[in-house]
Amino acid sequence: MAFRVSHAYHTRDGMRKKIVLIGLIAVFMFLGIFCYKTWFVAFAATKFLSGRTEGKQGIVRSIIVPWRNYQLHFHHWLLALIVGGVFLVRGFYILTPEVFYGSLSAIIFQGIYCYQDWYRIIKRKSILPAMESPISLAARSDSAL
Repeated sequence: MAFRVSHAYHTRDGMRKKIVLIGLIAVFMFLGIFCYKTWFVAFAATKFLSGRTEGKQGIVRSIIVPWRNYQLHFHHWLLALIVGGVFLVRGFYILTPEVFYGSLSAIIFQGIYCYQDWYRIIKRKSILPAMESPISLAARSDSAL
């Protein structure tokens, strides 16, 4: 059973990455080679400024808004997607469209491709803060019982 869950998870994760890569290739073909170069620079900058793994703070802090019994996590990929969508609808961009949308697409790609928790936007607050840390039984021995 565990193998099937693990296999299904990896299959879904691989499919997500393929879809993102296909979309990225389509954007590059549409915007051109200048977008391609800008994308790599923005990807490297985002990778440097963001947290190394899920739950770790990077140089730029995450935006987490408390709301009632929940925490709203505005991931950098989500913010870049919103900014890009609004600017696209308004017909506005900073610098040239290739640089602007190439940078935003790199931020979106890095946020989705490099993190496993990219889809967790709403998180329920823990009722007991002490229970948030994982409990490990590996440190205990049977003789202590």
